[in-house]
Amino acid sequence: MQKIYRDQNADIKYIRNKQILIIGYGSQGRAFALNLRDSAIEVNICIKLESLSANAARAEGLKVITPDNIDDRYDIFLFMIPDHLQGDFYEKYIKNSLKENSCLVFAHGYSIQFGLVRPDFSSDVILVAPHGPGDDLRERFIRGSGISCYVAVQQDHSGEAANIALALAKAVGSTRIGAFQTTFEHETLGDIFGEQALLCGGLAELVTKSYEALVRNGIPEENAYIETAHQIDLLASLLKRHGIHGMAERISMTAQYGMLKMNDKIIDRDGEKRLNQLFEKIKSGEFARDWQEEYETGFKNLKEYKKKLKNHSIEKTAEKIKKIIE
Repeated sequence: MQKIYRDQNADIKYIRNKQILIIGYGSQGRAFALNLRDSAIEVNICIKLESLSANAARAEGLKVITPDNIDDRYDIFLFMIPDHLQGDFYEKYIKNSLKENSCLVFAHGYSIQFGLVRPDFSSDVILVAPHGPGDDLRERFIRGSGISCYVAVQQDHSGEAANIALALAKAVGSTRIGAFQTTFEHETLGDIFGEQALLCGGLAELVTKSYEALVRNGIPEENAYIETAHQIDLLASLLKRHGIHGMAERISMTAQYGMLKMNDKIIDRDGEKRLNQLFEKIKSGEFARDWQEEYETGFKNLKEYKKKLKNHSIEKTAEKIKKIIE
């Protein structure tokens, strides 16, 4: 069983008098910044001044600096920019500004696991990774609740890395629910695999192919959408709250028997083999290398894929249904 830390296991004193710089002000960066501020922790934001995010941060009372103004006054650096940008940013703006016992904080272990960021051995390297998007992290914090998170220590030069990680987790509200101890490797591989195999890649593909199969067999597009994409959140909510068995107990007997009949049919032995191959490609760094190459060539393939998604008939059908039902 993983160790789980709660409020009583964490102390904000470990970051109280630290100079903290949050790099980026997207969904996660904003949530960290505002939750830390509301926990009486002073933070600065690092983004380009011409960015719309800079105006948003200033409007919320936060001090904004540019990357060129980073220096050794800062003790803790929170990386909240996209994974593929972190390596270049570290080399250009952070590396020469570090002092002994500087702390590098990541909300996802990707850059460390795959070597995009290679920290000096005199720094602490920690992970504080909420189990949800930044908007939820902020909204639940305001309501007095929170989102659970992972915490991990990759490098502990100061001897206080774990305490700093837990202090940050507490300050953003995660220890109200639970901070799960993990490693950079486990968080990174699990996160990427989950996204590709199920949550993003696998789910999108299965929804689309199921919709297409219904339409090909004469089912109206509206029916096909309602019977596939539209009901996912209802079943996902049951699964999350009650587990797979609990979900099965709460659906019709016909649906339960359908589960039985399709067991090992969609994900058969070949499917299991492909899932194992996917994991190995992620673990070996092949996916990370491919992603970096895609970034360096201007996201050509990703843009084409997103254009294809946008033009699929399921998107037009979704718009029609949402106007009626939602």
